[in-house]
Formats: sequence, C-alpha cells, structure tokens
Amino acid sequence: MFFSCDTPPEKRQASTEKIPNGETYDFQLIYTDSAKVKTILESSLNKDFSNQQFPYTEFPEGLTLRLYDEQGHENIVRGRYAIYYLATQMVELRDSVSLKTYEGKQLKTSQLFWQATSDWVFTERPFEYIDSLQGTITKGIGMDFDKRFTHLKAHKITGIIPIKE
Repeated sequence: MFFSCDTPPEKRQASTEKIPNGETYDFQLIYTDSAKVKTILESSLNKDFSNQQFPYTEFPEGLTLRLYDEQGHENIVRGRYAIYYLATQMVELRDSVSLKTYEGKQLKTSQLFWQATSDWVFTERPFEYIDSLQGTITKGIGMDFDKRFTHLKAHKITGIIPIKE
C-alpha cells in the first residue's frame, strides 16, 4: 500500500498557540509565614503556563495583591493585567496599575514590577505619586522602592513638593 498527503507543506505547520496547563477561576492564593498572613493574591482568571520553556502564570483579567507588614498593615496593588515569571519570581502588572498604602500614599502608573524574593517594587514608566500625609503630588518617569514605601527613589521627577524649614 502507498499513502500520500495532498496538503502542501506550507499548510502543515505546527500551531504556535500556547495552551495552558490549567485555568483557575475566582483565584485566591494566601501566603503565610509563621501563621501570619503575608500576601493575598486574588484574580478572576489565572492561566498556568508552567509547561513552557520559560514558565509563567498569567492573570489576563487582572489581579489584586494585598501585602501585609509585620504589624498587619495592608498595602494593596491592582492591575488590569499581570504575569508572574516562576524562574525569576518577578510579577509584572500592566494597565492602570495602582498601589495604595495603609498610610494613604498612592502610586499610579501603566506598568509595575514586584520582585517577590526581595520585596522590591519598581517602574520605568511615567508615574504619579500622591502622599496625602505630606500633601504632595509627585510626577515623574521611573521609581523604585520597598513594599512599605520606606526606601523610595524616584527618577526624573516633577511636581509640588513643600519643604519644611
């Protein structure tokens, strides 16, 4: 017997569509350390792409990340899209990203990175930083800080910054 294929070779290409290992709806992940809640991650959709060469987890409908300090104070980070790279433990948030601290400080930007192992947060995009305690609004391009806003470094800034004498 002889068989042949009548489909031209250019039409027999492998699909480049990435298929996730799994999808989770109404996702909530609670990270604890010594029986204390440290982080709560919430999302309406989670796609697990740990089957890829560079594994990652995607949150195509956005996420809310609640970070708790040693005193139990809650800082909230939100973004309309997020991706978590498993190998580097880096979270990237995009589209209308906001960070609100328990003290009333607020950061708005279009992209934000959070390095989970060092708890360091940064952006290289334009941002608006509102400190309601000091009454300041700072705008600029690029900023990095720890998750508690205690060590803050802003790049290329403009805004209204009152200076006490």
